[in-house]
Amino acid sequence: MPDRSDLIVGGYFFGSFEDSAIAQKELKNAKYLEERLNSMRPSQMKSVYDKMLDEKVFSTPVGWEYLKYLRGRVVQSGIDESEIRPIPLYINFSAQKEDSTDRPGDHIARERIRPSSRRRNTVKDILKISVIANVFLLILVILMFVITIKSDNPNILNYKEAIINEYASWEEELDAREEAIKEKEKELEDTGSR
Repeated sequence: MPDRSDLIVGGYFFGSFEDSAIAQKELKNAKYLEERLNSMRPSQMKSVYDKMLDEKVFSTPVGWEYLKYLRGRVVQSGIDESEIRPIPLYINFSAQKEDSTDRPGDHIARERIRPSSRRRNTVKDILKISVIANVFLLILVILMFVITIKSDNPNILNYKEAIINEYASWEEELDAREEAIKEKEKELEDTGSR
């Protein structure tokens, strides 16, 4: 199990093992680049510097320190400082707590006490939400079927009944009209025979 000394890289004390691992990787990259830097011309050094900025190779103070050093070497090589891009930090320092009493690495002790409790709680929470959503959707589907069955409009569930009922009402209406016509004919015959 890693200890707190694994959090120190290049004189910086990182708050998590992940950050210190990234910083160690950046330190290796910086050493590798430094070995090849001596054989480069000033324009090549500037291109390497620009490429590292474009690809965001360094994201920790260890890497930023090397970028600062490389920027200084490019300036010393004779390239005008106004032609060299500044080092973007991509981090908001003002959003951090100013009165925080936590020191880097303090949260590690808390994680050792319950390393997977957060994960287990989130899985339980996701499962609860999933079950609730599924029950809600099931209720909606049942409700839709009830509305469809009770609806007066013909649909796939009650189209046969609706068509039979419509023909039956037409038949009753026709029978009533036919009866009315027969009565009128009978009245006309009765009035005509008198």
